[in-house]
Amino acid sequence: MGQLTRRIAWIALVAAVCVLYFCIDPLRVSWLPRCPLRMATGWLCPGCGSQRLLHALLHGDFAAAWHANPFLLLALPGILFLGWLELSRRRHPVLYMRVYSTPFIIAAGVALVAWGIGRNIMGI
Repeated sequence: MGQLTRRIAWIALVAAVCVLYFCIDPLRVSWLPRCPLRMATGWLCPGCGSQRLLHALLHGDFAAAWHANPFLLLALPGILFLGWLELSRRRHPVLYMRVYSTPFIIAAGVALVAWGIGRNIMGI
């Protein structure tokens, strides 16, 4: 599969997911995936609320998006940048190597774990 074909496939997948979450409210249907950690333990994982966040953002409701998962909402610009960087890694190899460094990966992991623990302690 060529690079152009892969990009088109990714764009089509992202567009399809956006259309799905624009049209379907995750709070009103039971067939969308549920968090396995939450189902097994009752604890919120760092990504819990991401479906509600996406639905809210697609409808321009930033308050509901914040309520669904404030950490993910704040991290979204960085996540989009990382996605762009992944697609551009051959054009920007030095930037790619600097961003995907061990300190960055450790910091991101610590932030995710801290958010996961903090949101369960504080009930966010």
